[in-house]
Amino acid sequence: MMSASDRINVTVRQGTVSGIKLQLPNGSESFAFRGIPYAKPPVGQLRHKPPQPLDKFPKPVLDCSVERDVCYSKNLFTQQMEGSENCLFLNVYTPQLKSDGKLLPVMVFIHGGAFMYGSGNSDCYSPEYFLQEGVVMVTFNYRLGPLGFLYLPSQGIEGNAGLKDQLMVLKWVSENISNFGGDPNNVTLFGESAGGVSVHLHLLSPRSRQYFHKAICQSGCSIMEWAMQLNPEEKARTLAKLVGCKGESDADVYETLMTAPVEDLVGQMLGVITAEEKLRGLPMPFKPVVDYENATDAIVTKSPIDVIKTPNSISNIPLMLGANNREGTIMLLDAIKKLDVYDKDLARLIPRTVNVSSNTLARKELGEEIKRFYFRGKSVCKETVIQLANLMGDYYFVIFNNACAELHARYQHQSPLFYYNFSFDGLLNIYKKMLKMNVPGACHADELAYQFLFRIVPIDVAADSLEARVRYYMCRMWTNFAKYGNPTPVDDSSLSFRWDPVSKVDPNSREEFQLNCLNIDAKPRMIKNPDKGRIDFWRGVYKRYNEDILKVKL
Repeated sequence: MMSASDRINVTVRQGTVSGIKLQLPNGSESFAFRGIPYAKPPVGQLRHKPPQPLDKFPKPVLDCSVERDVCYSKNLFTQQMEGSENCLFLNVYTPQLKSDGKLLPVMVFIHGGAFMYGSGNSDCYSPEYFLQEGVVMVTFNYRLGPLGFLYLPSQGIEGNAGLKDQLMVLKWVSENISNFGGDPNNVTLFGESAGGVSVHLHLLSPRSRQYFHKAICQSGCSIMEWAMQLNPEEKARTLAKLVGCKGESDADVYETLMTAPVEDLVGQMLGVITAEEKLRGLPMPFKPVVDYENATDAIVTKSPIDVIKTPNSISNIPLMLGANNREGTIMLLDAIKKLDVYDKDLARLIPRTVNVSSNTLARKELGEEIKRFYFRGKSVCKETVIQLANLMGDYYFVIFNNACAELHARYQHQSPLFYYNFSFDGLLNIYKKMLKMNVPGACHADELAYQFLFRIVPIDVAADSLEARVRYYMCRMWTNFAKYGNPTPVDDSSLSFRWDPVSKVDPNSREEFQLNCLNIDAKPRMIKNPDKGRIDFWRGVYKRYNEDILKVKL
């Protein structure tokens, strides 16, 4: 039984939360407040609707010693369904409660999971190593899948409910975080994969941008091919039919979507994926959309690429952007089952933003060109999975991370950009270990266990190990960025390297873009133009079909 001396109470606008004291790995004290509701439960008539502010907690003193429900979804680690629709909870972790006049920087983390899996809970995202660097950390759940991203505007389902949940968290932080020793005027928003896409969309949104001051996008930005939902109204209608809608009108569709059991909505969501999306291997049915005019709390008011091309539209918010060096390894789990299919048809991995018509000779020839470039005359087989991982990593992540960096360098001159390539391969590359893929390098999401403690897959590493060193580098640089807008300030003698920002480029010049990049491994160092040969190949493809890699329609 937890003693009263282990409990700590903090008052916020909605009432009092009762958290617990914890010891950090270095022996110092910290405080955790878990499962704090930040909006009304989005159930009943509030399903699919924007989050509603919560006026007060259900009890005068709310027990926040343990986490509450996650959004109803499949747990990728256990493969079991879990959670409920009542899932809008956040967690606050702080190394200090008494500020003594000095508030700490705040870091708000948005979890990934293809907009349909995951949570902010401490099974994967326990932030002890960040706290040791002197920041306040906030993690949270938001609505996923059809609960968070269904779109049927004719019936008032405006879409982007999950993004609006995230915005509600930022508002809660602005209003309450000083009570936990955090500085509401120094908030860093960061996220990975779908969380990185979310961060980038908030960075491009005037409505969201007022609530944070720095941004970090890990393996995800808004112009990636998989980031935005296509044909969202059709997907909503298809889902309604899959869960039993008999009528043809949108009113019938709405009634079904509002009343269907959550198990059916989530259980049938993959059935809305189109044949083209299946072909491309993009099984992500419900995602952000461009908000329609007059939508409540509209966040994505125009195409992300148009916002980035508007000079200095994000003002002076520093951005950190990057990817892992072998992102595509995570895609091999499915691809390994059908290597012969890829061998016969690599045209399926031509980005849809390349202006080459489907079912044409030109498309087939481009597919063969891709095969020659990546596989050098060999077939797609078990012996060439590294090459397939490179191709899939480029297709899903790297091409458009590079394009995003160039767009930023050309059009956002007031916003410093720090670009990274995470390449360390060690004991804490947990996602690759779970996949049991014997492919060198850092898989998608492999950087996360060098930032957070993964309680679901506990791995101890020695204090003098390379893994511990890389973990220190990651947490130190990320928290330096949160504190100063610079991951390696000159007076930080604990780091023997310096991370140079990406150089600005005149938007009207033909000057070739040079990507300054920190390669993060056991000995971080600056490099230029990572994966240059592969990126140049795709620049050539886009030049041929689109005039330029920056001229794409998402």
